[in-house]
Amino acid sequence: MTTFAQMETLVAEQTRRPDVSAITKAAIKSATLRAHHVDFFPRDLVTSPLTYTPLSTAVFYDFTNIQNTLTRLRSLKFVQSIEVGTGTPTENLEYRNADDIYDSDGNRRLSIYTLIGATLRIYPQSATGVASAYYFQNPDTAELTYDSWIADTYPDELAMWAAGIVFARTGFLEAAKEYQDTHVKAFKEMLIDSHLLGTVS
Repeated sequence: MTTFAQMETLVAEQTRRPDVSAITKAAIKSATLRAHHVDFFPRDLVTSPLTYTPLSTAVFYDFTNIQNTLTRLRSLKFVQSIEVGTGTPTENLEYRNADDIYDSDGNRRLSIYTLIGATLRIYPQSATGVASAYYFQNPDTAELTYDSWIADTYPDELAMWAAGIVFARTGFLEAAKEYQDTHVKAFKEMLIDSHLLGTVS
């Protein structure tokens, strides 16, 4: 695994600016996040259980401050109801906007979820007490726990991206543009070409 300290060394080799440590650290965090945000990569997809108490009178169930439950939440992909005893999925819940809970005939849609601010609201047909949230997770950019599969796989390319950010933030705009044009654009294309699909056709 590539550590944050290793990334700092690689970036400093590009910029020759070991004196701007705070800027370098911020650039590494920014470049790492930007790289993962090039698209929704299957390798960033994780799952997390959500538990609740089924009630015979309940139409929906709320999970407040969902970003605190789903670690480093970037975006939800879908939610699935799970049978408690067997762990078998019972239904997939489809995303709907908060103003699209009811169809044109006034009937509430079945097997859906929505987001209201920081609250995840689910409308399961079968309230099992357990749901599974599939979501895209941001990388861990903290110095001590740094974790990014992109940094592990492409440390030099990511370091060049961060170096370009350092140049931009220290006033070397021409060098920053050169790194953007020469390295970052090609790296983005490579990430999409190599990692976007979960299967090879």
